[in-house]
Amino acid sequence: MTRGYLTVCSPGARSGPTDQRTGARSRPGLSCHDKSQDMTTATKLRLRFAKRGDLRLVSHHDIMRCLERMARRAQIPLAQSQGFTPRPKIVFALALGLGIEGQNEIVDIELFEPREPADVLCRLAAAAPPGFHWLGAEALPAGAPAPRPVALEYELRVPAQRHAQTLSQLGSLLASTSWPLVRRRPDRDREQTIDLRPFLLNAELTDEGVLRARLKVCPDGSARPEELLECLGLRDLLDQGAVLVRTHVELATDDRTILSAQGDGAAIPPDDRR
Repeated sequence: MTRGYLTVCSPGARSGPTDQRTGARSRPGLSCHDKSQDMTTATKLRLRFAKRGDLRLVSHHDIMRCLERMARRAQIPLAQSQGFTPRPKIVFALALGLGIEGQNEIVDIELFEPREPADVLCRLAAAAPPGFHWLGAEALPAGAPAPRPVALEYELRVPAQRHAQTLSQLGSLLASTSWPLVRRRPDRDREQTIDLRPFLLNAELTDEGVLRARLKVCPDGSARPEELLECLGLRDLLDQGAVLVRTHVELATDDRTILSAQGDGAAIPPDDRR
């Protein structure tokens, strides 16, 4: 195991007996990290999770509320912000678009009393709804900066009859120095022209027919994966039921802690892989 993460296996679909410590239902197949190996306590933690299945249709705002409810059920002592409307100190690396699955998402939480990452992870896993899988946790220094993403990786399975067209369009896109597109916001009734090409770091269509793309994230924004699919003539696949998956969130390396979310040691059940 590397990067200091504690890992758990994704919980099963059926609940077991009630955990006397947390009041949450325990899940068969849940494997907690051996606390004897790491008794570190911390008030700030970085957690990794996966959002799969029907949960991909839940908005980011509702996922935030879901995490707050999980923390309450699991008796996690979340710290609160100050002011007239205090909120739990929860910071996601980057919101996940509606309809997109996330295989290795990142969220930082702050506690008002020190806890062992292993204990927090097991309590949250026991309280998680179907489709929400906790993968790992690590302790952060109290003054650690918020997660800052610099690149995102996505995957989409492309039907065999679309491979030739996709390879041709992808070759043209990668060979270009500029690829203007019009970004439309129906809710704001306006259009904006952006250049997609500088945001595309790499892309390929594998022999298995999986489109893999890596997009750069800048302080002022990034290209959306749906916009890349539109440039490749694949946007209609989403309307036909294809599932776009965010597989990796790469964080800035100038922070003082381990800031990559690639799944070292994270146990992802074979049935959940795409």
